[in-house]
Amino acid sequence: MILVIDNHGFTTNILIHQLGAVHVVSATELAALNVDDYTHVVVTHGPQEADLRPLTAAPQLPVLAIGAGYQQLATAYGHTTVGLAQPIYGQPVVHQHTDNGLFADVPNPTSLVSYHPWRLTAMDPETFVIHAADADAGVLAYRVNETNHWGLHADPAAFQSAYGSQVVENFLALAPVGPPSTGPRRAHVPASRSVEIFTRRFPGTLNTPETFRRLEAGTSAAFWLDSAAAHRGQGETTVMGTNAGPLAQTVRWDAETNLLEIFEDGSTLRRTGDVLTYLEQTRWKPSSVQLPGFTGGWVGYLGYEAKQSTMARHRNHWQARTPDAYWIRPQAFLRYDHRHEVTTLFAVDDAALLDDLEATLVWGTSDAPAPCQRRQSTPGRWRLDATAYQHRVAAIQQLLHTGQAAGICLTDTYEHDAYSGDGLELYMRLRSNNPAPYAGYLRLDTFDDELEVLSASPEKFLSIDDNGRIESKPIKGTVARDHDPTVDAHLACQMAADPKIQSENLMITDLLRDDIAAVALPGSIEVPKLMAVESFATVHQLVTTVTGQLEPHTSATSALRAVFPGGSMTGAPKLASVEALDSLEAGPRGIYSGAMGWLGDNNTAEFNVLIRTMVLHTGRLSLGAGGAVVVDSDPIAEDQEKQLKARALVDTIAELA
Repeated sequence: MILVIDNHGFTTNILIHQLGAVHVVSATELAALNVDDYTHVVVTHGPQEADLRPLTAAPQLPVLAIGAGYQQLATAYGHTTVGLAQPIYGQPVVHQHTDNGLFADVPNPTSLVSYHPWRLTAMDPETFVIHAADADAGVLAYRVNETNHWGLHADPAAFQSAYGSQVVENFLALAPVGPPSTGPRRAHVPASRSVEIFTRRFPGTLNTPETFRRLEAGTSAAFWLDSAAAHRGQGETTVMGTNAGPLAQTVRWDAETNLLEIFEDGSTLRRTGDVLTYLEQTRWKPSSVQLPGFTGGWVGYLGYEAKQSTMARHRNHWQARTPDAYWIRPQAFLRYDHRHEVTTLFAVDDAALLDDLEATLVWGTSDAPAPCQRRQSTPGRWRLDATAYQHRVAAIQQLLHTGQAAGICLTDTYEHDAYSGDGLELYMRLRSNNPAPYAGYLRLDTFDDELEVLSASPEKFLSIDDNGRIESKPIKGTVARDHDPTVDAHLACQMAADPKIQSENLMITDLLRDDIAAVALPGSIEVPKLMAVESFATVHQLVTTVTGQLEPHTSATSALRAVFPGGSMTGAPKLASVEALDSLEAGPRGIYSGAMGWLGDNNTAEFNVLIRTMVLHTGRLSLGAGGAVVVDSDPIAEDQEKQLKARALVDTIAELA
C-alpha cells in the first residue's frame, strides 16, 4: 500500500490514478502513522505546511516529495536555501538530468510542468545528490544521500508533463507495489421508485419562446433550459416544464442552516438535510424511454455558496441573499430537438397531462424582440470600482508569489436595487442579443421568493451521458469580436497565442482533470481538445474539453458534488482559492458562478456554469463577472475583461431600463 500525504493541491486525484492502491492522509496525520506499514510514500504539492521529519527515521522507504513537498523534504534534512520565486504556472520547465533514478528512460533534456514557485539552490553534496537542474543551476530533482528519499520540483500528474508517468513508474520500481484497489470509491446509486412514463411526439418547428409563455402561466415554478444558440450550430435540445401536477416537487435549500423545504401537492414539508443527498435519495425509476438526454429527474441550480456542502474543511464567509439551491422535479415536461425539429412530450403516471402540454405548443419560427433605444447608462453599479478591483488583482498576485495558489478567479457583482421590469421579457432580449448554447431561464416563486434566473452561459460545467461518459469544457480566455472578418480572425488567433491565457487554461485543465478523477475510472481521464477557439455571438473564447468514464455504481449526484464549484470560477488549488476570495470579494456571489441544469433519473446530468447570468430577486437585479488572475496579469486589463464579459448583459438591461 502506498501512503499519499495530501498537501491540498489540485493534481492529487490524477496522481492517485497513476499510483494505484493508496491510503490518503493530511500532513497533520503523518506523525501518528507507522510508516513501516507502507511500501512507498508520496507527498503531493499544495499550500499545506507539512513537517516531514518523521520520514527521516525510515531512510530506505521510497519517498517522493513533489512541488512544495520537495522543499519540505529538504527542510527535514536541514536545507533551507532557495532562489527567488519563479511562479510560472502551467508552463513546462526544461530538466537537464542524470538519466537514472527517477529519470531512467526519460529523454534528456525533458520538460515537466511545475506549480511550485521556489527552486532549491546550493544544496550540500554530502547530504543531497542532484538528479536534475535548470539552466541557472536551480535544483529540480534530488535524492537524499544513502536513502530512497527523492524530491521533485515538477508535478508529474500535470497534463503537459509528458514523461510524468514514466517518472512515477521509476519511483514505484524502487520497491514492490501492493495490489490495485478494487470496487467503487463512492456510494452506490440508491434504489428508486418505479414510475410509468407516457410520451407523445410531434414533427415541426416549435416556437420555443411562445410555447414557454403558455406553459409557465399560472404555475409557481418553471424552467426553460434553452439552446438559444442552436441556430448557430451550438446546442441541440431545449427542455421546459413546470411544477404542475400532484407528483411534482419543488425544493429550496439554505447552506447555512441546512434547511430543506419541500413543496408537493399543495403542502410544504420542512426538514434538515443536504440538498444533494435528498435529490439522490428521491430518484424515480422510469419505464423504458429510448432517448438520450433528459427523460425525467431534477432541474434547478446550486448557487456558489453551496460550496460549503461540497468542499470539506470549508465554511462560507458570506451568506447569499438568494436560496443556495432550488430544484423542480416536473411531472410533465417537453423537449424540442432543434436539429431534427421534433418535439417530445413527457408525463409521469398520468397520460392526461400530455393533453395539457400539447395545448401549450406554438408552431413556427419565433420573432426577435423589437429593437429599443438603449439608455447611455443604467442605474446599477459594481460593488467594486475600477481602482478597488485592480487593487484586489494586485493582492492576488502577491498571494501567487508566496506559493499559496497558482491562480485565483476574482469576480465582482453589478447590482440594481430597484428593477421593476418584466424578467421573462428581459430574458427574451438577452437570448436574442447574446445567444448561448447553455442558456436558460428559471422562475421560482413557490416559497414566495420572486426569483428569476436569466442565463446566457457559453460554458458547459459537467455532463454525464447514459454510457457514463463525463465531460467538462472549462473556458479561460475571452476577447470581443469585431465586425471586420479579417480583424475578427486575427483577434481569435492572438488570444489563442497569449501566454497568460494559455497559463490560465492549463492550470484549470489540471484542476478539472483532478476533480473528475475523484469519480472516474483510473486511466480514463483525457483531454481531447486543448485550448480550442470557440466563437459566440459577441466574444471568442478559449475552451478545453476534459473527459472521463464514471466509475461503476457511482451516482451523477456524487460526480456533481466532487467537482462543485467549478474550478474555472475559483482557481487552483480550489480550497485555498475560495478561502482567499472570501476576503477579497466584496460580498456573496449567490447564484452567479454556481451551476444550473439537470440530474436525470437514469444517472445522467448536464450543467452549465452560471456566467453571463442575471438574477432578479424581490426587485433587485444582479449579475457577476470577473476573470482568472495569474502572476503576469495586468490589473487594468483584468478590470477591462470584467467589463467585457458583462457588456452584453448591461446593454440588454439598458434596453428596458
